[in-house]
Parts: sequence; C-alpha cells; structure tokens
Amino acid sequence: MFFERIGARYLQRDADCVVLSTPVVEEMLQPQGILHGGMSAYLAETVASDAASIGLDANKEYAVGLDLTSTHLLPVHQGDTIRSVATPVRRGGRVHIWKVEQFRESDGALFNVSQLTVYIKHRN
Repeated sequence: MFFERIGARYLQRDADCVVLSTPVVEEMLQPQGILHGGMSAYLAETVASDAASIGLDANKEYAVGLDLTSTHLLPVHQGDTIRSVATPVRRGGRVHIWKVEQFRESDGALFNVSQLTVYIKHRN
C-alpha cells in the first residue's frame, strides 16, 4: 500500500482529531521538484476519512468521500515532513465535514488547507 511505502504514520487518532506524519519522498514530487498537489489531497482525504470512521461499527457502515477541496498555499520539498491534522467542522447523521490543515515540519508553516465532505454509508 502506498501509504505504508512512503512511511506515513499516525501520531494521534481520536474522535476529535487525527494527525498523520508523512516524510516527503521523491515519488511524491511533481516534475518541478515540489510536492504534487495530488499528494496533499491524498493525505487530506486519508486523514479525514479515517477520522470520520472512528466510532463507526465497521461491520455495519463506512465513510466515503463526497467532495474534496484543497488549497495549496506554499511549496514543500523532498526531505521535509508533512503533518496533516483533521478536525470536525460538522458531524451530522450521514454527512460529516472535516477540515484538514497541513504543515511543513521544517518551519511549521501551513502549506495546504482542505475540506472533505464525507457520507456515512450502510453496508448491504
């Protein structure tokens, strides 16, 4: 799985906050040598979906992403580490909204802000 291959690991996983630490490796870069925006989005959806899943009965329901917006503010380079932090904006019955802020560990700068709308689906 790509998530494990790049060395991502959870620092915190609870109902109010999920934090993921990910080293920036060459596979994650765009041709210009900076973090690919798709990687920011991938990590954002990963932590927000995981956060939405906490507390669900995995035998009965699961979280699926409906809409992801991702705004890139600053570049990130190989060798840095990303800290992705997911917090709830709204937890409804079937629809959740999660905010994800991503920081460069080298200087603590916020480089990306994303929002994921999640649907909680019943298993058939």
